[in-house]
Amino acid sequence: MNVRHLRPENLRGLRFRGYVRESTAAQAEGWSPERQRSDILRAADELGLVAVEPTFYERTGSGEAESAELVGALADARRGQYDVLLVLTTSRFARNRAEAVRVKALFRKAGIPIYFVSERIVSGSRASNLLEGVREVMDEEENDARRHWIAGGQRERMLSGRWLGQIPVGYRRVVIDFPDGTRRWDGGLEPDPERAPVVRRIFAAFESGTLPRDIAYALNAEGIRGPQGPWTRATLVKILRNPVYRGDLVRYRHARPTLHYYPEDDANDGRRTIGGAFEPIIPEAEWDQAQTLMDSRVVAGSAQRAHRRYPLSGLLRCGDCRRKLSGVSNGFSRYYRCRSRAADRSCAAPFVRADAAEGAFASWIGSLTLPPDWREAIADTRNPSIPTDKRRERLDGRLAYLRNMYGWGDMPEDEYHAEVAKVRSELAEIAEPSPSSMEAVAAALVDLARTWASASPDRQAAVARLMLKEIVTSNGQVAVFMARPEIRPLLDLCVASSPCLLADTACAMEYSA
Repeated sequence: MNVRHLRPENLRGLRFRGYVRESTAAQAEGWSPERQRSDILRAADELGLVAVEPTFYERTGSGEAESAELVGALADARRGQYDVLLVLTTSRFARNRAEAVRVKALFRKAGIPIYFVSERIVSGSRASNLLEGVREVMDEEENDARRHWIAGGQRERMLSGRWLGQIPVGYRRVVIDFPDGTRRWDGGLEPDPERAPVVRRIFAAFESGTLPRDIAYALNAEGIRGPQGPWTRATLVKILRNPVYRGDLVRYRHARPTLHYYPEDDANDGRRTIGGAFEPIIPEAEWDQAQTLMDSRVVAGSAQRAHRRYPLSGLLRCGDCRRKLSGVSNGFSRYYRCRSRAADRSCAAPFVRADAAEGAFASWIGSLTLPPDWREAIADTRNPSIPTDKRRERLDGRLAYLRNMYGWGDMPEDEYHAEVAKVRSELAEIAEPSPSSMEAVAAALVDLARTWASASPDRQAAVARLMLKEIVTSNGQVAVFMARPEIRPLLDLCVASSPCLLADTACAMEYSA
């Protein structure tokens, strides 16, 4: 429909829907949603329009973002569900002139006229072009003045020590009796008996050394709900940084430094702390200690440090599904968890306690003792007459063939894993040990258990990967240590004199059967 030559009387008989925008300022002026709906229906009756169910798109709130309801109204119009959109007044259509021009253009391109009831104009028509442009400018000025008026009310409310906005976790509204006989919230906050202990626990756990990510995992594991669903690291960082928990109210805590609702020389404008506005949940000394820890740890980089707390992460492998295990904490204890269980719970393998797995590895390396003639024994295992190059080439080709068969769907998964394990076992048998690797491992084996116990997690991870290809778990415990092929002959010499769990790939596959 070409709206350029439309007049209100040309709309008779068309199907319509109305658009209602609700905001606190509009209600104060008398533009309540009920008033908007009734006036739109009255105008539609005068113009002879036909209502289409649902009759109204209603937007609540006063955010700056483009209305999702308007986007939905435009989509419905393009589908032919109605012919004309009715809005009570131009100021109820958009928050600013730029948004109004953009959205009107989209409706005009779709051939849907917009009729403003109070102004009695059709948007985009030649007859109302000038008036519509003037109204857009005036509406933007009025909205800007209204924002200053609302900000002034917020300013006075906060200067008097009353809370504004979403209630912080751990607090609840203070409801009092007013002189007019009503009982309502006065803007005060008091600790919530049910949620305040959760906040105290968060601060106590953080100050004891637990990272926010681990605290969130523990709270979610116990079924304790967060302020907006599951707990996250970001939510906990906001709580740990919020001065309201020491009883202080900070005005414009998140506002941009350049944002001024009042002149810059106004002493009461801008950021300001009102101490003792509410009953504190966390003592001031404890809150200050948490800020010191936050600054010193640089919590934004805690994910990398958390990874270093699990030296066997990525080395442990689930004996049920063959996926690797990653480190995880419930806030109090450390575990290794199968990645299949973490991703889609397709694996039911139990968690492996980190202390138990790392302790098993420490016990294993503590039992390793090399015989004095280990160099001669290693030399005797080498046989240059065996054509290892051709055999290795043949086995590599077999691996490529198996991958292709499995990828094409011509080989079941169980058979594929079993065949690959056999080939890799044969490859391990023909691996020539590197003399430099042998010397490095032999030197490390001397008092290696004590070195492991005092080493940093990064160093522990390096030691484990120097010796092992992977560690297979079963029923929540370490089942098999799989040595790296190049140093397997050296560790075989140690196994002869100590009861260790050392196996090849074929043996490890028995745990996934």
